[in-house]
Amino acid sequence: MQTDKFAYEPFVRVNPRKKRRGKTNRDTSSPLDLLRRTKEDLYTDVTWISDCEERLRFALCDICVKPRKVLCLGLGSPSGSRDARAQLALLSRLCSFADIGPMNVRLYDPVFTGADEDLFRVLGMQCIDDKKDVQHSLDCPTILYMPHCDLVLYETVLRANWSRECLCSMVLVANNFYDYLEHNAISKLEVEYPCLARIAPIVESRPLPVLESFSTAFNNLSVQYVKRAALSSDDTFWELPLE
Repeated sequence: MQTDKFAYEPFVRVNPRKKRRGKTNRDTSSPLDLLRRTKEDLYTDVTWISDCEERLRFALCDICVKPRKVLCLGLGSPSGSRDARAQLALLSRLCSFADIGPMNVRLYDPVFTGADEDLFRVLGMQCIDDKKDVQHSLDCPTILYMPHCDLVLYETVLRANWSRECLCSMVLVANNFYDYLEHNAISKLEVEYPCLARIAPIVESRPLPVLESFSTAFNNLSVQYVKRAALSSDDTFWELPLE
């Protein structure tokens, strides 16, 4: 039996149906509002935030460094990713803790959208538009904020700063380097990622505490740095194969 729903009535204009409420869970909030909400959720756990700040404070004191800039790579899209928003919220908090103004924070990720770039602009941070404009070599003490980047990018940054002075002037918030030694053949690392293979055994690593509400945003991330005394004086340590 044909129902009215499928009945054809000629010459009758059918107006577009109104969208039914409750059929979608899409959040139409602006990226800035979403970030504010994420900050509220993240900063509610005062103990977790304090522990993260303490890890950074210890690292900076241990190598007697006062960072002036932040280079953030591989963040992801904060307008579209909850994890990326959480990582950005922590970055903002650590910058405030280290007394680094937003104008001294530079960010690059090829997945950044126009909405992301607008968000960084509102926050006062510098979004790098083109990969070729990313300056991996550092010209002053810097925090490298690189959550869940791939091995190639970590190697690129280490190689660009392969000197005693530069390595001792950076603090990384990144994947735990030592884990790469445990999960990859050392022969492979020495050939393909020689800088990381040499640094991983001597890096000081302070893992971020677990946060269940944002477990995938911060899992396996550590505050890492290298002490000057741990670096080899042997020339072979500093000699790298051609890329």
